[in-house]
Amino acid sequence: MAENYIVLKYRDGVRTITINRPEKKNAISLSMYQTISNVLNEDAANDKVVVTILTGSGSYFTSGNDLKGSLSQEIPVKDSLNVVKTMIDAFINYPKLLIAVVNGPAIGIGATMAALCDIVYATNKAVFDTPFVKLGLCAEAASSFTFPHALGRSKASEVLLLNYKLSAQEAYQFGFISNIIPHSSLNKFINNLHKHGTIPVKSLTRNKQLIMANYKPVLYESINREMEQLFECMASEEFSNAILKFLDKKSKL
Repeated sequence: MAENYIVLKYRDGVRTITINRPEKKNAISLSMYQTISNVLNEDAANDKVVVTILTGSGSYFTSGNDLKGSLSQEIPVKDSLNVVKTMIDAFINYPKLLIAVVNGPAIGIGATMAALCDIVYATNKAVFDTPFVKLGLCAEAASSFTFPHALGRSKASEVLLLNYKLSAQEAYQFGFISNIIPHSSLNKFINNLHKHGTIPVKSLTRNKQLIMANYKPVLYESINREMEQLFECMASEEFSNAILKFLDKKSKL
């Protein structure tokens, strides 16, 4: 089923990964995390792939983790967290150019995994939303580092702790994203990115390695701390109460 929800394309040195579950606002299930991890890890060793573009279909980039689906599977918390961590590791270790094209709201893991990409573009309909605190959770995917690093401590704290929703315009002003794309030009913009598939792959990977050498240690330290806290959060009463409210709200829709 994850294969249907993750659409893969390859053309002229460029891999496109599209999150394709619009009926669920592109919520990401555990099997979808695994599929993305596998694709990145396989393409890392494939010199034909120079650039990878991550985007979403429909109106959302992704509404984040499929909480309802994860809970229904009754998978141990540590196991589900490990699946997510495997994908995060794949993002950090990916040696080629990784570009997020955020086509709409990026919620939770959608916002935090975008921050792990080398370049982030977003349409004017994008918004970055991290509702961790109100769900009884904590920062994830190294966002306890990437957000303050990109936004500054004050704005990052407003986003992560107060659930302030960062608009595309603000994200651009703070340097969180590289540019804003008119939503009507999204497909044309993605198509134009294929010109970067001709970049010499060895030169690209050497230069990215130099950049990431400064980031990898602190990213992994952040992730390890976050994972410990997430495990504690998901065993807490605050999280249980938040999930009950979340499921009750869903049942009334």
